[in-house]
Amino acid sequence: MTNYVFHYDLENPDRCVKAAPILADLHRQRGIPATFFLLGSVLEQKAAELKGIFGDDPLFDLQSHTWTHRRLRDNVMHGAGVGLDDLREEIRVGRQLVEDTFQRPCAGVRSGCGFFRGFQGEPERLGIIWEEGTRFFSSDLRGPVDSIPSGLQQAYWYDKEGFPELLELPGHGWHDNVLKDPAGHGQHWLCRAWPPVVPWGIPNRPTRTPEEEIVVQRVWLDRAVAQNLDYVSLVYHPHSILSLSPDCRIMKLLMDHVEESGLPTTTYHGLYERYSAAPKSVPGREAWKWGGAEEEALRLPEG
Repeated sequence: MTNYVFHYDLENPDRCVKAAPILADLHRQRGIPATFFLLGSVLEQKAAELKGIFGDDPLFDLQSHTWTHRRLRDNVMHGAGVGLDDLREEIRVGRQLVEDTFQRPCAGVRSGCGFFRGFQGEPERLGIIWEEGTRFFSSDLRGPVDSIPSGLQQAYWYDKEGFPELLELPGHGWHDNVLKDPAGHGQHWLCRAWPPVVPWGIPNRPTRTPEEEIVVQRVWLDRAVAQNLDYVSLVYHPHSILSLSPDCRIMKLLMDHVEESGLPTTTYHGLYERYSAAPKSVPGREAWKWGGAEEEALRLPEG
């Protein structure tokens, strides 16, 4: 059965910290676990507040979102990546800040931005990431030419690059901060590959309300279930969730849909533990393939 993994990239020192206790309360009320990928520079400013929110609650899986969100490799949409020394610093300092703040191990790293096919073909950079203690990495977060949305690609080992025990755990679908336009300004980001690689789950305009957003997100979640994929994990940012509604209602709606669908929930570390215990159970790079299908586009009301 497909697992759903709630996760959040916490990267804004003000709005993310404002949204975090609301999100934590939603998860505690339902007993649903979540992974928070914490940006090191935010921890440098807000460690006490975030420690007060999450504490040592086992419901929350706390991992690194690097130190300062610099690009860890080249990105077609956003430009050149950092050098190798800076890469090492981003990984080392980011992980250390999580461990020092919460006094718990940090085995996972979520890259900033994300990349098409993660770090496939990057053995030198992966070597640094591994040396700095990362055991699961989440960087496969975009479509062709580093576009958004991402697909539904599944977990794989970096064995072909020489690191058979380093696990990639992709994130899926829209990055929510790109999907939504709550003020209705009509701003369209240069985010899609052309021609479209996935015609489904692509609205004709950005979403403006939680109720519109869940219409889009259900398409991605339901498709993963229909294809019997191991897991699905839509990319969310606390600051973007808060911009849509002060009660973070989109997450309540998403939790409703996950529960109504009868899906079990886990965390990124939970996936890592499961796959590490049975390495051959990892779906692999070919478990979900990019490719179009002649299907009707998703349309929201005009106006």
